[in-house]
Amino acid sequence: MQFHLPKPLHGWREFAGEVGIIVIGVLIALGAEQLVQWVHGREDVAQLRAALKGELADDRARWEYMSAADRCTLRRLDALNNWVATAPSGARVADAYPILSLNLHSSSWDIAKTSAATAQIPLDERLTYASLYAALENWREVLRNEVLNTQMIAALSDTANQPENRRQIPALLSRARNLMRFREATSPYLIKRFDALGIRPDVSTLIGAADPNELCKPLNE
Repeated sequence: MQFHLPKPLHGWREFAGEVGIIVIGVLIALGAEQLVQWVHGREDVAQLRAALKGELADDRARWEYMSAADRCTLRRLDALNNWVATAPSGARVADAYPILSLNLHSSSWDIAKTSAATAQIPLDERLTYASLYAALENWREVLRNEVLNTQMIAALSDTANQPENRRQIPALLSRARNLMRFREATSPYLIKRFDALGIRPDVSTLIGAADPNELCKPLNE
C-alpha cells in the first residue's frame, strides 16, 4: 500500500515560503517580547539601585554625623568622671548626657532581597551591598545599647544626690566608651564599602538634627 501526501494548492515551493514567513513572524514576536522584558528588567534594576543608594546615602550621612560627635562625647565622659569624683555628695547634674543617636534604615534592602531584579545585579556588587547592610545592622544594635546606656547615665546623674545612684555612674561611663570603641573599630569596614558602591552622604536628611558639638559644652551643674 502506498501513501501519497496531499500536494499544496500552489506547490511545495510556495508552501515552504508561506511556512517560512510564519516562522519568521513567530521568531520576531518572541524576540520583541524578550526585548520588552529586557528593557523592563533594566528599568527595574535601575530603580532598585536608586532606592538602595538613596537609602545608603541617608545612612552614611547619619553615620558620619554620629562619628563627628564622638570627639565631644569623649570630653563629656571625662567631665562626668571628674564630676562624680569631685562633686559634693548632695550634688546632681541635669541633662548630663544628651542623646546624639540616629536610626539607620534598611527597608530598601529588605525589599531587594526578595526582588527578581536583584538577581540581575552583578554578584560582586550584590555581595558588597549585603556586607554593608550587615555591618550597618551591627551598628544599629550597638546604637540601641548606646541609647539605653545614655538614658541611664542621664537619669542617674540627675539623681546623683542619692549615693546608690552615684555609685552606678562610673560603670556606665566605662560602658559608653567601650561601645564607642566598637563603632570606631568598624568604621574602616563601612567606609570601604560605602566608597566601593559610590555612596556619598546625603546631608539633606539631617535637617533639624542636634548640634554634634553639644557634648563639648560644660556640664549644667
